[in-house]
Amino acid sequence: MISIIGSGKIGANVAVHLALRGLDDLTLVDVVQGLPQGEAMDIQHMISAYGIDIEVRGSNDYKDIEGSDLVLVAAGFGRKPGQTRLDLMNSNAGIIRDVSLQIKKYAPECTLVMITNPLDVMTYVAHKLTGFERHRVLGMSGTLDGARLRYFVAKELGVATSSVTPMIIGEHGENMLPLAEYTTVGGIPVSHLLTWDKFAQVISSVRGVAAEVIARKGATIHGPAAAVTTLVEAIVKDKHALINASVPLDGEYGYTDVVMDMPVIVGSKGWERIVELKLTESEKAELKKSYDTLRGAIAQLKL
Repeated sequence: MISIIGSGKIGANVAVHLALRGLDDLTLVDVVQGLPQGEAMDIQHMISAYGIDIEVRGSNDYKDIEGSDLVLVAAGFGRKPGQTRLDLMNSNAGIIRDVSLQIKKYAPECTLVMITNPLDVMTYVAHKLTGFERHRVLGMSGTLDGARLRYFVAKELGVATSSVTPMIIGEHGENMLPLAEYTTVGGIPVSHLLTWDKFAQVISSVRGVAAEVIARKGATIHGPAAAVTTLVEAIVKDKHALINASVPLDGEYGYTDVVMDMPVIVGSKGWERIVELKLTESEKAELKKSYDTLRGAIAQLKL
């Protein structure tokens, strides 16, 4: 069973994507009375039209996540126009603290996938408060940032998005670090196909596009939902796929006690290992910016 905590725009849309994949039974949980039940009913009728036979139920009781193999957390406030992801930290840290303790109580053997922003910091909070092994805690950042990088590289080069394999590490935010040497088009590093100035424009677009979407429609919904689905499918199907995700570091690149986006091998038990990449000196300096930003944010938490 897959449980989704939070039945707002993101949580409900994630549920739709997962239901259409028919990956497993779904339980939607939210504090708003009637909301998860109504979403579950609507989704159940939708998949019935497609002949998909999984059970979707809604609840206001965390006890109903018992037995979950996967728990996805989309609870909390979303970004508003003009806000950065880190601006949400104080608002959402208390919510994720309470949610994490409920998950620890009712689904202690699950793999935990975080969606709530600021993604890296909230993943850190969930890891600390559940006490789960780090391999069972991950955030969906890299699949979303990678999808955006894939789109902008493909658009710049005039190629199919399926030709592009993206690579981004670091913070899920203004300091995210797309890597030109490891982002490829048909196996060719994008550094061989775009000038640095052109790739810098791509980086700027990737970093700023979420704020643009939020300014226009109030929230990013469909992109994050698809990104979560990609990650969940790799776990449920035990793909052993190389996927970027926000994970707790323990010495990788010399960093500890922080969560950052890294390429990891993902399977049925969560993520198996981090694939460390050889970075240039300038890339190491950029990654240090991500670390410093996130450690500064974590230092302000009151857990």
